[in-house]
Amino acid sequence: MNIQGEKQRCALILGGLGLLLILALALVIYPWWTRMQFYDKAVDQAADHIQRYQRLLDSAPEQRKRLKNLRQQLTKRKYFVSAANPELAAAELQKRVKAIVTEAKGKLVSTQKVDSQGDGPTREIKIKVRMKGDVDALSRVLHALEGQLPVVNIDNVSIRSRRTVKGRRRNRVEGYELDVSFELVGYMLAGSGGK
Repeated sequence: MNIQGEKQRCALILGGLGLLLILALALVIYPWWTRMQFYDKAVDQAADHIQRYQRLLDSAPEQRKRLKNLRQQLTKRKYFVSAANPELAAAELQKRVKAIVTEAKGKLVSTQKVDSQGDGPTREIKIKVRMKGDVDALSRVLHALEGQLPVVNIDNVSIRSRRTVKGRRRNRVEGYELDVSFELVGYMLAGSGGK
């Protein structure tokens, strides 16, 4: 019975060592296996990104061509102020404002170019306008400015009303006059050079 007890003890020790060896291998192999799974996923994602970027790079010439065509269409339709430089574009806006205010029977007091920053495909051209007139003149001016091409925006509108009296006591006519100031913002295509 001694030999059989020894065999059982050896089998038990060998089984325990085998189990310990399997646990040790599992502790080493499982983290390695999970790390490999992580790297496999990262490689798949990177390959997907590379394919996407390659498709974008392949379509770049076509996109440039479409952008050029779009610019030409926008320029032909006169959405942008067409001038060789920002100073000439501001002068063109000032000329336009003067004509519109005069036609609306208002009085143009002043126009002044405001420096503005613009990097990218478009450049902002901004002028400050001060005019006088009645409500009808103001509405005609605003309607004409926003309803014609090139496209402009009107910002920072300030309107002050002033009572006016014309004539002497018997022929006295009382009225009002609006003193209006606003910023007119137009856009110029960068590098258009008036084309």
